Amino acid sequence: MSAPDPTPGKFGITTRLFRLVGGMPKDQQLILLRQLMGDKVSNHLYKLIVEMTEEQQINLFEQISRTPQMELPLQTVSIEEAEASMRENARKPCLIKATYRIEDRNYRSYLLDISIGGVFIEADTVFPVGRQLLLKFALPNRQQPITFAGKIVWSTARGFGVKFDKVSALQSDMLTSFIEQKE
Repeated sequence: MSAPDPTPGKFGITTRLFRLVGGMPKDQQLILLRQLMGDKVSNHLYKLIVEMTEEQQINLFEQISRTPQMELPLQTVSIEEAEASMRENARKPCLIKATYRIEDRNYRSYLLDISIGGVFIEADTVFPVGRQLLLKFALPNRQQPITFAGKIVWSTARGFGVKFDKVSALQSDMLTSFIEQKE
């Protein structure tokens, strides 16, 4: 009998869990989420709201207050835009190694979700909103890394959202191919 293969490093089990959960069908992910949260959905939502900037809270309030409750599961709320709106781009959960440069400092981390318009980067540093960065990563279905310039549009103690400044047609095709790829 062999012991489970321990992945070294701080994020070993986290990496394995991300892969397992990412490979689950959406309905099973929702069941797992409901099981993990139990009756505390509101409490988790309140914690997320408290971690938002005031601008994000205002955008969320504007969207929720004018969106019929029946439509909420069909669309995703965006708190990243200066103007409240529903997300235009599909997001895909992922676990992709990335490097980024903010001012004159280099960082390494993981992308936890991705869309054609931007990414969520795991980080334990809260960066100022509006800060420019240069991001480099390789998609799992591509060998060559791609580079994006972008700006931080929101930031919490768990990570931050980046909106890409410009996405070329080639980059858009690569991102779309990855996002639409079935696990």
